[in-house]
Amino acid sequence: MILVINRRRKEANSVSEILYYMGILSRAIVPSEAANEISTSYRAVIIMDPQMLPDPKDYVERLRSYAKIPVFAVSDNISEFSQKEIFDGTFRFSIFSITLINGIISYCRSNELPIIGDYRVAGINANADHKSVKCFDDVLDLTKTETMILRFLIRSYPLPVDSRRILKYSFKITKLPEASSVRTHICMINKKFRKISGRKLITMIEGKGYVIETPEIRKTYSL
Repeated sequence: MILVINRRRKEANSVSEILYYMGILSRAIVPSEAANEISTSYRAVIIMDPQMLPDPKDYVERLRSYAKIPVFAVSDNISEFSQKEIFDGTFRFSIFSITLINGIISYCRSNELPIIGDYRVAGINANADHKSVKCFDDVLDLTKTETMILRFLIRSYPLPVDSRRILKYSFKITKLPEASSVRTHICMINKKFRKISGRKLITMIEGKGYVIETPEIRKTYSL
């Protein structure tokens, strides 16, 4: 996942929606929300217009103290914030979205860090750069929404997550449905998965939430 930070929430949401269309999980926040949101679940942080922060260097240092993940800047005043001691990479607003993502991926690979857009577990491959979701060699014919839910569950694995968190991270902020719709989507994912495997893909752990049902999970929860 990518954490997008901007003092203007609307602009942060716009970037998050672009990432959604690219198949990449993200969360858009304002700077004051970062301490409560940042975690190792994220693969990267993008700060837009960091020169608008009172003290960009101190802010980034505090982010790094919460979670050791790379931090990138997007700004047209790039010369002010190109120092390596502050950011792991800098980009201009004019950059194409795919170029930005490829730049972050290149940095992560060069530094042997987890790659954004990589969603794989137990034979399921839902990587963002793939046109379809696969279970080994079989294609799992999922909708965009179903795919994003699956990606979030893969990213959260092995921790179960409730419907509220699935809504928060798997859907566009401008089109949040009722929490009850999550169950409907997961039922459809399981129905499609049964056709190619004979079993369900996602299970509900009572009192905890949804999780990908792997042999490890079946053993842990005595399923």
